[in-house]
Amino acid sequence: MKRMTTTRRLALVSVLLCILPNFAIAVETPQRQAPFAGKRAILEGSIPLWTNKEYVDRSLARIKEAGFNVYMPTVWQGRGTAWPSKYAPWDTQLADRPKINFDPLRYLIQEAHKLGIEVHPWFTLTLRQNNIFPEFALPGMPEKAFDVHNPQFRDLMSKLVDEVVSDYDVDGVNLDYVRTIGLCLSEACQEEYKKKYNRSLEADSLQFKVLPGTVASMIEYQETAVTSLVKKISETVKMKTPHVLISADVFVGHAPLIQGQNSISWVNDGLLDVIFRMDYFRRINIESMDATKRELENPNRQSLLISNMSNPDELSFGQKPFARDGKWLADTISMVFKRWPETGIAVYFYKYLTDEQIFALKNGPFLNRDIPPPVPQSLSIK
Repeated sequence: MKRMTTTRRLALVSVLLCILPNFAIAVETPQRQAPFAGKRAILEGSIPLWTNKEYVDRSLARIKEAGFNVYMPTVWQGRGTAWPSKYAPWDTQLADRPKINFDPLRYLIQEAHKLGIEVHPWFTLTLRQNNIFPEFALPGMPEKAFDVHNPQFRDLMSKLVDEVVSDYDVDGVNLDYVRTIGLCLSEACQEEYKKKYNRSLEADSLQFKVLPGTVASMIEYQETAVTSLVKKISETVKMKTPHVLISADVFVGHAPLIQGQNSISWVNDGLLDVIFRMDYFRRINIESMDATKRELENPNRQSLLISNMSNPDELSFGQKPFARDGKWLADTISMVFKRWPETGIAVYFYKYLTDEQIFALKNGPFLNRDIPPPVPQSLSIK
């Protein structure tokens, strides 16, 4: 066999260098273009429950039976952490648990991955539910809120998310309460606002409550703080663990201006991979979903977060929330898959997942769960 000459080797290398990047793009692009395609997520809202091994084993078995392939357990609810952290104490609802060899998140991820289920820990970022970190909840702050205007708070949230994605084999992170919750009227906020806009925060806040759209500086003040939080988390995650999918539960296109939630820009600017439109009504708002998809550079980055439990408008006075029927859940998800086949689905939440719902899902929209998600038509090979 003749040896390849140096010239021919260099020519071959040049060809490969031209081909391989394009090949990599061809392989990776469908996932980037439709990052939640084929994913069927369910949220778990109770830290005291999922930190119990027996509960985890039972829950994962039921989730697998139904056909879900993504589990989103809440790990931060503004009371402390559900994992041993360097930056915050344990969640207060875990105060009575022995902490020796106690790492419920690691056990959950290990067992979920055995079943082929992804784990996307769920953080309620600005929600504060007890007296934790009082330095981020000074007088003048909204009730049950951390001060998102405080850069040290934003740094803390970034460290908590980074700790989870760096120390655990997670597949994604889900961000919730990505908003201000209300207006900050603390002395620090008033001084910052005055310095930035040369205006009175107190006076502008009065006008903002009546005619929010007329106070551009207040709108910017709220949006800048929340966007800074999202950006800090995003840059930290993407720098260290670029494979981890970042999603957020948001009021897409209809967030009150007071919340500072500009989720369309967050996606278009590459800070988030997916935004979940929170739509908990029985009738899904198809028109709004389609309208905001048109605002996205990539419409497949908007998915739906629906509810398998009753919305307040379905309840009579004094009636407790109830699980919706399995037929409604299956029919609704079938409609979503038919209309928006590349956006996946998320369901709020596990507590109300009944056996009837599981039966309807596994024999309905989740029946062909092993079929790979569709490749966006614009990327199909001709």
